[in-house]
Amino acid sequence: MKEDLWRRWRAGDSISVISRALGKPPGSVFTVLKHHGGIAPGERVRRADHLSAEDRESG
Repeated sequence: MKEDLWRRWRAGDSISVISRALGKPPGSVFTVLKHHGGIAPGERVRRADHLSAEDRESG
């Protein structure tokens, strides 16, 4: 859902158009946009030295 929100926002769709397309209230769309300053967050990447669930359990 959020990928579609950001794609539509970059394309210039208004909050009301995006909210109708996603079936969400306009306030919800606004909140997501406001939280990120209108800029889509980058993809999250794990650090190379993180412990996996298996590593944490075997310790």
